[in-house]
Amino acid sequence: MVNAGAIMVCALLQTLVKPKMTLPEKFDFLLNYLRRMAGGESIEFNNDVFMSERDHADRNYALGFLMSEYKCFPEGSALQECMDFYFQSCSVEVTCDSMVVIAGTLANGGVCPITDEAVLCPGTIRNVLSLMHSCGMYDFSGQFAFKVGLPAKSGVCGAMLIVVPGVMGICTWSPPLDSLGNSVRGVQFCEVREGLAPLICMCIVETTRLVGCIWR
Repeated sequence: MVNAGAIMVCALLQTLVKPKMTLPEKFDFLLNYLRRMAGGESIEFNNDVFMSERDHADRNYALGFLMSEYKCFPEGSALQECMDFYFQSCSVEVTCDSMVVIAGTLANGGVCPITDEAVLCPGTIRNVLSLMHSCGMYDFSGQFAFKVGLPAKSGVCGAMLIVVPGVMGICTWSPPLDSLGNSVRGVQFCEVREGLAPLICMCIVETTRLVGCIWR
């Protein structure tokens, strides 16, 4: 479900948003948005990851062909270009510093806490955080929502992006993964009372300043 949704988002971006752009221009457009959300912090492209994603993509291609069979894609979509755009988007390389600013932007209603630029509108942030809360932690999302109750997104690189709306953004990075593909220590950090709760209490005291936290 998560991958199918991401492929569909790429198809919508490719076809409906600035449709006259070439595929490289569209990817630069995406990177620019991410860099604005990160306040100018490092956002790069990893070609080795891109090649690996494309060479081991049987399941993603199957999802793409299934959605194409049911005519889910916007009219005029080119499936191979859409899949390449998806693989490129999966190969964006970030740092903990850039991730925590992105988390802060999501926590701040779409306004980057570093540059004060309104990158995304509040309605978009509401939708993004709702999706993060409901499916951001793969098959563990339901339990995470019950135990932690915060929007979060994990990645197979071991990173986790956690949003405390109106308070702060958090990035954790610890590569060992559990059986569901989430960072073991990242999940533990969020679940234990001594981990996340004191940070939330600390930041509530200073409500006028959004704080970003990095945990490695």
